Amino acid sequence: VNQYSIDPFPGKTLPPSLPKEVLLERYHSHTEKCASCRGALANLQRLRLGLAVGTALVWVLLPLLVLLHPEVSIVTVIILTVAFLMSGGVWLLLGKLERQFYQGREIPPRNWPEKVDKEAKPR
Repeated sequence: VNQYSIDPFPGKTLPPSLPKEVLLERYHSHTEKCASCRGALANLQRLRLGLAVGTALVWVLLPLLVLLHPEVSIVTVIILTVAFLMSGGVWLLLGKLERQFYQGREIPPRNWPEKVDKEAKPR
């Protein structure tokens, strides 16, 4: 357009550009209308809630277990502590996945540069 000095809309001005949040909004434009995505989001939210409740139970019961039963093995305490930390990390990752049902990416994967296959040999 600039190269050929063409005015595609003669005598008209373009509206202001939309904010990034409006352009990347995904929930109302897709997720709530798509049965697969709607179901996946509901399952993800249930899983995340269950994980939060389970993690909270471990967090509350671990000190009680150690106080009430001092003979509890240190290995048991370590395993429960690692489970607590891992479930917290999984909860955060599920939150990141859940956000993708509400907001799209600025650069969609189809526009990412292709990876060069290191094993591919030139012909």
